[in-house]
Amino acid sequence: MNLELLQQRAAGCTACELHKGRNKPVFAKGNPSANVMICGMVPADEENKVGLPFVGRAGQLLDKILVDVGWTLEDVYITNLVKCYLAAGLPLNPSWVESCLPYLIVQIDLIRPKAILCVGKDASVALLGADPKTALGKLRGKVFDGAFGTRIVPTYHPSYLLRGGGIGHKSYPTVLEDFELAKEISLTN
Repeated sequence: MNLELLQQRAAGCTACELHKGRNKPVFAKGNPSANVMICGMVPADEENKVGLPFVGRAGQLLDKILVDVGWTLEDVYITNLVKCYLAAGLPLNPSWVESCLPYLIVQIDLIRPKAILCVGKDASVALLGADPKTALGKLRGKVFDGAFGTRIVPTYHPSYLLRGGGIGHKSYPTVLEDFELAKEISLTN
């Protein structure tokens, strides 16, 4: 299995009802040889139109975060927990996560990043196997051991920051700290 074949399989997946709303499959962007993977929740409208993760307003803020920590797309690999579009405001059904999680696990296995930045509660809870009732604030600021020797760093999602003023959000510096933590992990042997 390689990333190209995995992407083709994900693009044709019909394991859950979300495939019905898929316009363009959203798999990943960035460097598949990067030491850091950024994992979001699910593609939104803009991503569904373009076929790439994090291209809308949240993606623009993520780009700003990357610049602020001294990264480019060459330094990271960006994907989502769920690969098909979900309309804004709808809750993520656990069965959709279960359908897509195998794709993400294979991505992690193929890429073998040193650190995974989980942006948002859903991605964090899924990759950590944590109780869905766990608040993200209880997880962020910590580093967890993940599969394949990766370290998992939960943090807030850019869309959360946007709802509170973007770079002016009180948690923006906290998110930068989490990204810096992942950066430190990525530089270790």
